[in-house]
Amino acid sequence: MEVTDQQALPQHSALSPQHLTSLDRAVIVVIALLIALIAATILLGDRVGVQLDQVTPLGQAHSTTAITIRFNEAMNHDSATAHFQTDPALQGTFSWSGATLTFQPAQALMPGSTYTVALEAGALSDTGRELLSEYRYSFTVAHPRVAYLYPADGSPQNLWIVDPADSDHPTQITNSPTGLEDFGISPDGTQVAFTEKNSITQTSDIKLIDLQSGALQQLTNCQNALCSAPVWRPDGKTIAYERVENDPQFGNSPPRIWLIDLTTMPATTRLLFQETQLLGYQAQWSADGSRIALVDRGSAAIDIYDLTTDKIVQVASTAGTSGTLSPDGKQLVYPDLVADPTSGAMLNKMRLFTVDTGAFTTISADDQPVDDQRAVWSPDGKSVAIARQDSRSVRGIQIVLYNVATNQFKALTTDPRYSNLFFWWDPTGTQLVIQRFPELDQNMQTNPNGRPEIWTIDVASGTQTKLATNGFLPHWVP
Repeated sequence: MEVTDQQALPQHSALSPQHLTSLDRAVIVVIALLIALIAATILLGDRVGVQLDQVTPLGQAHSTTAITIRFNEAMNHDSATAHFQTDPALQGTFSWSGATLTFQPAQALMPGSTYTVALEAGALSDTGRELLSEYRYSFTVAHPRVAYLYPADGSPQNLWIVDPADSDHPTQITNSPTGLEDFGISPDGTQVAFTEKNSITQTSDIKLIDLQSGALQQLTNCQNALCSAPVWRPDGKTIAYERVENDPQFGNSPPRIWLIDLTTMPATTRLLFQETQLLGYQAQWSADGSRIALVDRGSAAIDIYDLTTDKIVQVASTAGTSGTLSPDGKQLVYPDLVADPTSGAMLNKMRLFTVDTGAFTTISADDQPVDDQRAVWSPDGKSVAIARQDSRSVRGIQIVLYNVATNQFKALTTDPRYSNLFFWWDPTGTQLVIQRFPELDQNMQTNPNGRPEIWTIDVASGTQTKLATNGFLPHWVP
């Protein structure tokens, strides 16, 4: 059969429904949903807004704890801080690390108190997104504890912590078979850096223990060296320590100050001064971390090094101690050796040095028969606790409180049976923890069985509480 008229067959598009695969249909549905969501967002606005990923502290805090808020995106700093509030209201400083806001209170938080943190709605991110609803949380401040080494008359000596409200149940923190030489508490009260001896190599290293988890790490690797005396910078990011090299041929070197950088992983160490001839020991930080003072062995002086200007101010002193820097780092109280005009004995006389002006003020006069052994500034910078031996009054070394503004003294301890030498203020400035030694017994006779004791004293009321016997080197755990 001859075909004369050829019929055109129907043509189908590649995108026609008959040719769509199940995957094609799924993609189209997803695209449609995305378009709908974008349109809804444009019409209704951002209903999610900025989110908070983490806040600290929660539940319980230390008196020196900083408040931190981590956002899920970079924030406009001024906007975020303007929407930040605390109840009771706190003064302090803000800092940022990426999307994390940190508020450091200017004064220690009061133990036993509850604080509420609020971030009000309206805080803006860098892209203009808002925190759509207020976020609020609370925490309670724990009472400080006391850490010390024990036993004073035996070995190994390990770290113990006691709650002043429950002094009958101290807790052993370290279990070193060779013992600890010294230690320093982190500013936030969560970690302890300590010096541990190595009896085989005759060296020592600085280690770090987390008080909550018990995790232990070694911070230094002091081969043929003695590393000791860790002192925390107030921001908790750096530790200053002393290092003495042990040369097999020439013996021990003079001490130098080194720094441990805790912001690196693992922690790294370096000299405080690149000039190796700058020798020093007994480092201490100002409360703002801007200055560090140390005994300059080579110059028979106290060096006050400003880390912001890289300048050193020297104060002549042969007493062999770096004294005590005021919280703002602007003043130094230190002892100076002076010959007593009557006996000829060398006595320590306290001086107050103003760093920026170079002015000196006499705290204990040269003609007074007093020997001032140690001084520590109060956290508010208004007074100085001084360990004083005064031949005119109470026997032994007693603690007096020096008012900087009035130049007046107040006796804090008066028990002639005890000598009081090593002590520290608590973060609130209301208490001292003291290492006391009972030189005399109850009958006021020489005490052959005396062992150092750990006490606290309330500065306002004078109430004294015994915490431990045979312990030494007490420090507050804020």
